[in-house]
Amino acid sequence: MIYIIITSVIIAHICNKQLYKICDEINKNKINTIIIYLASISSMMLIYYKYGLNVESIKYLSLIPFIIIISIIDYHTIYIYNMTVLSGIIVQGVIFLITINRETDALSHILGLVIGFMIPYILSVVTKGLGKGDIGLYGLCCFALGHNYVTYLIYLSYVMGFIYCMYILLLKRYKIRKIPFAPFISLATITIMLTNYDILKIYFDIISN
Repeated sequence: MIYIIITSVIIAHICNKQLYKICDEINKNKINTIIIYLASISSMMLIYYKYGLNVESIKYLSLIPFIIIISIIDYHTIYIYNMTVLSGIIVQGVIFLITINRETDALSHILGLVIGFMIPYILSVVTKGLGKGDIGLYGLCCFALGHNYVTYLIYLSYVMGFIYCMYILLLKRYKIRKIPFAPFISLATITIMLTNYDILKIYFDIISN
């Protein structure tokens, strides 16, 4: 456990440095630093605690820095840089190729990447509610999670986004023009990593009772 703590601290430090290099529109402040360190260390420790050190956990751990940086940039600028998504896909692809012999269901991740692009793209065309960056982020996250979680990820991220919109409308009481959606995709991804389908099962258990 001590190694994963040290690793997560180092990764959080690198993320904090890279954030401002990638997007110079964001001013350096302690809040961003705190969020990066807390999100990186806590999520990586929980993933390691749940999965140990195996192929699946390596994919998840390597995804965390990218979705945190993407989410913070999107929150401040409502924009997702293509290079951040592409870099994440490349890293996931390298890990996939290195571990393909140990991968129990390699096809699932390839399908996850393809379907993870296709469904959000269709939603973007139909609803005009997703940006190109959001589509890319879905593809990246689905590549790591596998095709079995594609629809669940999309559903969960929309639910989280809806809850936030209700909070804005009811408590803040001002009109919603455009919201950053990457944080909800990332939060839904981390939730799935840590719980799989547990939340969905609890929901249906409540409905059935």
